[in-house]
Amino acid sequence: MEEGDLILCTVENVTNTVTQVRLPGGEEGTLVSSEIAPGRIKHMRHHVVPNKKIVCKILGNSNGHIQLSLRRVNSKEKKEVMQKFKQSQAVKVAFKQILGENLDKIKEKILKDFKDLDEFVDAAREDEKLIGKYIPKENQDGIKKVTEKKKKSSEMKQNIKIKCLENDGIKKLQKVLDINDKNISITYISAGKFKLKLRVDDFKTGKARMTELLDELGRKAKENKCEFSSTEEK
Repeated sequence: MEEGDLILCTVENVTNTVTQVRLPGGEEGTLVSSEIAPGRIKHMRHHVVPNKKIVCKILGNSNGHIQLSLRRVNSKEKKEVMQKFKQSQAVKVAFKQILGENLDKIKEKILKDFKDLDEFVDAAREDEKLIGKYIPKENQDGIKKVTEKKKKSSEMKQNIKIKCLENDGIKKLQKVLDINDKNISITYISAGKFKLKLRVDDFKTGKARMTELLDELGRKAKENKCEFSSTEEK
């Protein structure tokens, strides 16, 4: 776990000053009242109640003491994490229904090589032979159907501005916007304004890819003597 990571937590104990939560790996985390919501909180339990699942952002992890924030998570980030959680729950239910009493034995075998069932399913989407390696023959068709279900993706959006003032500005603009990536679309809005969309399967890797993409656009704009700026669409 790193600073800035998003994580789904379960609220365990709520006081006026500190809220204690349980992380997916069993670790404990804490949120001070100022990290629950902006401004003065009149009723803490309007925001956090025991057993409620909340999406938090990691602020720090010092000697096992994990500090978290709820107020710094925006609606897009919350939706991304909750969607991933629902997909993970669906995979677990499907494996239980298909494998029945053999679930624990097969799951133990899979988890020796993969972080979790979700990672195994993602890998099996790319390499179907993995199903034959880990899953008994009589259950393989059922697991194949799980891997064939299209994984839901999300979109990250940026509003970008590019201004090329020289005579060949249109050609230079085309060079700047020439990005070869099937997960990226750039739509014209108005003079010098565009909307950049990036399809992502995972928020963390998507955020890193978006940063790389904006750096690339900024670099290309500078090389072509164009002005470049961007703002995230909330």
